[in-house]
Amino acid sequence: MKTISHPVRLLQEARVRAALTQRALARRAGTTQSVVARIENGQTNPTVDTIERLLSAAGFTVAMELVPRVATDPIVEAFKRDIDRSLLRRNLEKTPDDRIESLQALARFAEEARRAGRAVRRTR
Repeated sequence: MKTISHPVRLLQEARVRAALTQRALARRAGTTQSVVARIENGQTNPTVDTIERLLSAAGFTVAMELVPRVATDPIVEAFKRDIDRSLLRRNLEKTPDDRIESLQALARFAEEARRAGRAVRRTR
């Protein structure tokens, strides 16, 4: 199923799939070709009733559904722009055992850094 999010695109898709010209669709819907053209060119904001009437003339009906918006976290989105995907790809090329070994090495490094930090603080 093809999803079209804007009524203008929906009308154009229906007209093309029905193999109708703007004039032929307008004639079937009881309006003028210029009305269909203005809607398809985005020059007017048609009512739902108008869109339904034109789609019906093209042999289609309208089915609407509510789709929840996905809330975006601006902090996460900012970090996504700065991710070095080459590092991710390189890590994914490793075997699971190699990844575990890398994480263990990182943990050892972090522990050494903590110890060094404690030692520096003791000497102050």
